[in-house]
Amino acid sequence: MALSFIVDMANFKISPTFAFPVIDAPATSKRLKELREKRKISIAQIQKLFGMENPQSIYIWEDEREKFLPRLDNLVVLAKLYKVSIDEMIVTKMRPSKEDRICSRREPPYAIAQEALDFIVQNASPATIQALEEYFGCGISVGP
Repeated sequence: MALSFIVDMANFKISPTFAFPVIDAPATSKRLKELREKRKISIAQIQKLFGMENPQSIYIWEDEREKFLPRLDNLVVLAKLYKVSIDEMIVTKMRPSKEDRICSRREPPYAIAQEALDFIVQNASPATIQALEEYFGCGISVGP
C-alpha cells in the first residue's frame, strides 16, 4: 500500500527560523573513507567494481579538501557495499549564513564551464541555483 498525503499549499507556511540542511562535503568525504576502511575494502576493489581505469575519482571522493562526491547512483552502490543507508554516508549541516561563505565573489566555481553555468541560470529553479551556490560557496550568474 502506497502512502500519500496532501499538502494544502494555500495554507502552507515555513517558519522564518527554518534552515535548509546542506551536504557537508569534507565531513562526507571523511565518512566515506571511514566506512570503506571499516569494511576493509581497498581503493583497488572499488575501482574494479566501478570499472574505472584509474582510482583518482575514489581518492577525490575521500579527500576532505575536495568538494567532489560520488554521483547518487554510485552512492547507492557504495551504501550496499558498505552495508549502510545513504543517510548514514552523507553528513549534513545547516546552510551557512552569507558571512560564512567560502568565497563572496560572483564568479563560477572552478571546473565548471561558463556555458554550463549560463544554462543552469537560465533553466534551473531559484531553489536549485541557491543549493548550487551554497554547495560551491560562490554565486552563480550569467556570463558576459
